Amino acid sequence: MSYLITCAFIALDFITGLVQAIATKTFSSSIMREGLFHKVGLLLVILLGILIDYAQGYVDLGVTIPIAGAVCGYICVMEVGSSIENICKIDPDLMPDKLVALFGGLNGGDDNE
Repeated sequence: MSYLITCAFIALDFITGLVQAIATKTFSSSIMREGLFHKVGLLLVILLGILIDYAQGYVDLGVTIPIAGAVCGYICVMEVGSSIENICKIDPDLMPDKLVALFGGLNGGDDNE
């Protein structure tokens, strides 16, 4: 189930990024393609973590911790931050300041990064 949840966060970030690009009139197919490659890379990292977890039962890799779970957790946190950043660029008033402050450094739609 954690893999499905992680994929949902990845999809949400992609959707919020697409809406943000359309709303701010900054849509670019080359940037979208780059973002899609980034998302495919995340999926490949999850697959690598799953493979490492599976291999730990048969081969001594020197690790015995659940790699895929840690990878999924990291990706979820990363995608939540990115989604909040996109939503703030769509409409800064949608996100409470306290929530934005939790993810520090989000500029609430200011394009001067």
